[in-house]
Amino acid sequence: MHFDLKDLELFVAVAEAGSIAKAAEHCHTVASAISKRLSDFEARYGTALLVRSSKGIDPTPSGLAILARARSILYQAGQLDRELRGYSSGIRGQVRVFANISAIVEFLPSALAEFLSAHPQIQVHLEEQVSSIVARAVAENRADFGIVSEIPAGKDLTMIPFREDELVLIVQPDHPLGRRGQVDFCETLDFDFVGLHGDSSLHYRLLRAAADAGKPLNLKIQVTSFDAVCAMVAAGLGIGVVPKAATTPYTASLGLATLALNDAWAQRRLHLCVRSLQGLSAAAQLLLEHLAEARA
Repeated sequence: MHFDLKDLELFVAVAEAGSIAKAAEHCHTVASAISKRLSDFEARYGTALLVRSSKGIDPTPSGLAILARARSILYQAGQLDRELRGYSSGIRGQVRVFANISAIVEFLPSALAEFLSAHPQIQVHLEEQVSSIVARAVAENRADFGIVSEIPAGKDLTMIPFREDELVLIVQPDHPLGRRGQVDFCETLDFDFVGLHGDSSLHYRLLRAAADAGKPLNLKIQVTSFDAVCAMVAAGLGIGVVPKAATTPYTASLGLATLALNDAWAQRRLHLCVRSLQGLSAAAQLLLEHLAEARA
């Protein structure tokens, strides 16, 4: 074997940063050392993996193929390192889970508390991401498994139904819709909206629903969390669509009115997603089974 893990680590860092200088800063080393090491790496195999231009550095077609495999190898090596360190310190496993905010706020606190009480020697690293990034992280082996609100396209993942998630409309009590108990989404499109950032699956869902209704989605402001949506609605900046269970404490404290949405898409199914059931560590398998068995 003509390379080591450091070669792969530097290659991935440069490919992701698009710059040797940025990768050097991230890896706490000097740019010249990275450049020399990657040049030697390419020379040993007689294959260009990176193409350098005035705009930065991008992987070649060969580099893109190697990039996916390198990420997988580094993830597995890191997982092995963490597990070995865990055994030596009395921890019997670590599990990395990516999940969207709905799952984290609504369903995971009690489920994780029960699991960790039964398995105190397992550590869980939980990271919040939008569903598209969750699916990508699982596919690239950067997460053991994830929880998403929409089934990702183009990802070869195993999907396991998890929980139901209801989307509702929130408005100020004196809003023209405030006295309604329920509403069709198309009726809301005459008003300004407070929405989530553009990468969120809910943002795309609302854009699709507006397009289906033949009307624009008038976004007054976009924020990065559901509690921020509630705060902006309370400040009179628009109306918003949020998961009911995840935002009930905020809507109650802010005195907001909550309206049911009559549209079928407002009833969402969250899914557990995993790249390979057979490839999970024992600790990850235990947690996945616990969550799957606890689903509603």
